[in-house]
Amino acid sequence: MSSKPVNPNEFLLIPKWINEEYFVPILEKDVDKFEKIISFSPIAATAPGENYTSIMVRVVIVYLSKDGSEEQVSYILKTGLDVNKGGAMVEQIGMFPKEKEMYQHHIPQFVKLYKEAGIDVELAPKCVHTEETPERITMVFEDLKTNNFRNVDRLEGLDFVHMRCVLRKLAEFHAASAVYREVNGPYDTRYNKSMFCEENSGLLTKVREIREPQYLKAMLEWGIPDIERYIRKSPDAPKFCEETLKLNEVDENSFNVLNHGDSWCNNIMFKYKENGEIDRTLFVDLQLCKWGSPAQDLWYVIVSSASLDIKVKEFDHFIQIYHERLSECLKLLNYSKPVPSLRDVHVMMIQGSTWGYVTANGVMVAVLMPSDKDSNMDKLLSPGPEADAFRHRTFTNPLYVKAMKQLLPFFDHRGVLDFD
Repeated sequence: MSSKPVNPNEFLLIPKWINEEYFVPILEKDVDKFEKIISFSPIAATAPGENYTSIMVRVVIVYLSKDGSEEQVSYILKTGLDVNKGGAMVEQIGMFPKEKEMYQHHIPQFVKLYKEAGIDVELAPKCVHTEETPERITMVFEDLKTNNFRNVDRLEGLDFVHMRCVLRKLAEFHAASAVYREVNGPYDTRYNKSMFCEENSGLLTKVREIREPQYLKAMLEWGIPDIERYIRKSPDAPKFCEETLKLNEVDENSFNVLNHGDSWCNNIMFKYKENGEIDRTLFVDLQLCKWGSPAQDLWYVIVSSASLDIKVKEFDHFIQIYHERLSECLKLLNYSKPVPSLRDVHVMMIQGSTWGYVTANGVMVAVLMPSDKDSNMDKLLSPGPEADAFRHRTFTNPLYVKAMKQLLPFFDHRGVLDFD
């Protein structure tokens, strides 16, 4: 047996219902010759600042097998936040019902499409249990870390080799989703909405109003030449909400896919060969999947997660890498409509460029913030002096400032900041 696992977040309060009794039927279904649980150790699955929208628990179980041997298995349990800890917003956006359906139905169907075309393509980990009650939706997954998968350090970002693997995997995901839609008709209407939908407009405006004073104050401290130009182009709360609501619109005459919707580096796991080469790449966290332009995922992953030395420098090259694999997969899966050209994808990127601005002002703030006990949804979104101080700290974080020194001129040169 391995040593007792180290808890990466002592501040996480693990719900009492996550116990041996809950896991017995899961083990009976998932493990051959399971007899009984010997020890049960629930700990946080992530450190503070690594996850903002759910409770993530790693459950390490030592069990007795029917042959008398002691074995160990571990799982990742994912469930909702308390309502007063940011869970209300997560519930309002409808993240968990989406993810449950993605793992139960859509991912297996995408994999099946590739299987029928003669190749094996992995997209996500195995989900061994789902449960929906009036109080919560819960999912239990295989623990990829026990199979030597790991994340890249989010503060360093994805180097070129990792980005190439991610973009190719994203293309595989997108291609299957487009072909599935062609064969089976539209996805459920829940996939038509991102978090930037009309129902959330009040919440989005409120969040922008809460964050804006600290953000504008921080910009003056960044030391960027002509910062006043960028401040003038920074949309106020009503304009920001107006622009983000446009992201929810879908041009059905264009090429569309089911976007992962939250494709930053912590939601991508890698397994390596003995020589250090990347062997397998998988996506996790499918709570924000959204039907629409692939520009969403492309802007999101490049801005949030490419390492700083290549984020801008290799931007157009990244689009080419994605397009090459997308074309291969669409043809392999017998997509009947015209395959988008590389030029088409670049046009989509211009048309969907607000995703770049939103990512830089949203998730990238969290991605580049070193682990901190205050890194949680409550602190990011709550009003008040304590939360204001934390937000100001995130906006003046040297890693974030360094990224914005590159991104603001890049955005400006591409017209990303021309909201009017």
